[in-house]
Amino acid sequence: MKMAAVGKIEKLEIHPLTRQRWTDFETLFGPNGASAGCWCMWWRMTNREFRNAGKEGHKEAMRTAVHSGAEPGLLAYADGVPAGWVAIAPRTDYPRLATLETLYAVDGQEVWSIVCFFIHRNYRRHQIMQPLVEAAVEFARSRGAKIVEAYPLDIHEKVHSGRIYMGITSIYERCGFVEVARRDYRPILRKTL
Repeated sequence: MKMAAVGKIEKLEIHPLTRQRWTDFETLFGPNGASAGCWCMWWRMTNREFRNAGKEGHKEAMRTAVHSGAEPGLLAYADGVPAGWVAIAPRTDYPRLATLETLYAVDGQEVWSIVCFFIHRNYRRHQIMQPLVEAAVEFARSRGAKIVEAYPLDIHEKVHSGRIYMGITSIYERCGFVEVARRDYRPILRKTL
């Protein structure tokens, strides 16, 4: 389904991805699975698993997780239309984080991690990312999280939207996150709940 260009968003609602909302997730991610067939499985799989699964395997892995009762993230609806996504779960659900030196665990505390956003191109520059961060924090809190962690990009100039899939530092800071570590170019931010 092709989405038409949009004007001002009148009503933004955010809900966990459940089996009842699966078709909305498919609509948002489109035939390409958001970014090159990822279906938001990049962080949830090892390199080998991701490579071997392929685009359809990524989609099926996410569908299986959701249909098994997992709620791997939140969907934003702009005036009833699926417009954005944020992936949030315990850090342990994302094995790839432990394989990248810039994203190694800061300490032994149990944290929930925000690892990915996807905003449909028709809804970019409509300020959807900050409400998604706020909703992700509340979602994690409601499931017992004490700390939420993020790994955004510092933006000081205009960049391609594909580079900010982990979020933007300034948005997290407005939501009360603080930098707890920095590895190379990547800040690690936390919010204690």
